[in-house]
Amino acid sequence: MKKRNILLPMMALSLCFGLAACKPAEGQQSASQPGSQASVPAKETIKVTAAGDKKTIAIEETLQLTASVEGVTWASSDAKVATVDQTGKVTAVGAGEVAITASKEGYYKGSITLTVNRGQALATLHMEDADHYAADGWWGSAEDGYQPVYDRADSNASDAKCIAHFDAGDKETLTFNSSAAINAELVLTMASSSAIEDMSAVMSIKLNDAAITLAGGFEGGSSSEFGEYSLGTQNLKSGDNVLLIEFLASGPYLDDLAFYSKQQATIQVKAAPAKEQIQLAATSIAAYIDTESQIQISKPTSLEGVSFVSDKVDVASVNEQGKVTGHKLGTANITVKKDGWYSARLEVVVDKAGVEGEIRVQAEDAAEIPEGFHQYTDRTTGIQNGHYGGAYITGYDVNSECSLSYTFESTKDQYMELIIAGASHYQMAEDFVFGVDCTLKLNSKTITCKDGAKIESNQVMGAPTVEVSIGIVQVKQGTNTFVIEFAERAPALDAFRFIPASDN
Repeated sequence: MKKRNILLPMMALSLCFGLAACKPAEGQQSASQPGSQASVPAKETIKVTAAGDKKTIAIEETLQLTASVEGVTWASSDAKVATVDQTGKVTAVGAGEVAITASKEGYYKGSITLTVNRGQALATLHMEDADHYAADGWWGSAEDGYQPVYDRADSNASDAKCIAHFDAGDKETLTFNSSAAINAELVLTMASSSAIEDMSAVMSIKLNDAAITLAGGFEGGSSSEFGEYSLGTQNLKSGDNVLLIEFLASGPYLDDLAFYSKQQATIQVKAAPAKEQIQLAATSIAAYIDTESQIQISKPTSLEGVSFVSDKVDVASVNEQGKVTGHKLGTANITVKKDGWYSARLEVVVDKAGVEGEIRVQAEDAAEIPEGFHQYTDRTTGIQNGHYGGAYITGYDVNSECSLSYTFESTKDQYMELIIAGASHYQMAEDFVFGVDCTLKLNSKTITCKDGAKIESNQVMGAPTVEVSIGIVQVKQGTNTFVIEFAERAPALDAFRFIPASDN
């Protein structure tokens, strides 16, 4: 036992001496520690330079690159923009940016970013010189009176004009003459308010009846910001060439078509024959169910060769003479066409015909529309089925007491039935009962509402308008004031009809 006790301290002492022998002297470093002269030397970064320090080249141009060390391997980040061989010679292929990299074992990679542009266009043609054909005969927008060319003076369109508002089935044909048969890259300048992921799903393009393959998408983002979209290198024939664009879905605005080629030729547009615009006496008319309304045309002066097409024949139909018949409440568009003319479009609002002596007050004509109510000036949102006129108001944000006030004229003192046309909305969870959820007053006197005078809950957008009979009221000769006072909720309101009562 004693020997064991002596040996243990001696072993510990020996261990201490051993550690001391391994520790480097002051001022020295271990070879395994950072900073040791035996550490791996830092890598050198390869430096890449271009002849003439060029950073921009044109398609088909070549550029020699040099690396700061020999024996590097060259690579391109995008062979569709530029390729590089193992001597460092770059060949530009397509427009865009590309990174050319030099690498070698034992060195950090070096790279240079180059921009490839198309150079000077051989020719640039304006797309508004095309035929302007649409399946429904319409071109342009409501703001420009349905003119064939859309005015883009506030945008970066090349000549402040472009053609726009394409839908599925629309077509555009541009004819141009080339003085020689050449190969050229065709580039469309266009704009879109949203990104197009796959251009081939939006339009089909043919050149001289040969289909052009559309690759990739278009970034888009604003209809005022035009960008380029390449149709690839195509074969142009000597003489007339025809580019046909057919739209498979709503398409982008089209500005210009540019041609890029190293070959020489003169390319000139063959503008579509000038056309006159059909002019209508009005851009919208009112029609009534089972009654006829006549479309008035200012130009041309004869109906010969003029045709009329309704986009919703169940709402309103039209005959060869331009007489419109309403079939149900709603809105339809009538397109007026004639060969050799730009077409025109007419909106038809089908309403209920008023009865004799009726006084109708539109809900949106309130003296003031209070907070919580929202006015809609067309039929594209909310109650679209069966409401009067082109606008209405809806109270889906009403959360406090508020009122609507109206004035109307009567030619005599009379008893009239008050009918309110309105609808439910998506926030109306319970039936709206007149006389309970609101108070109605005519000339400061409270109106007693019929039992069951209500708008039933229908929590959807686009609920149909219903007519609710409130009861018989007394109207005075001259100016009358009608007020509705709401208690924290309200329906959508369309019109108030005062119809002469049978006992007048």
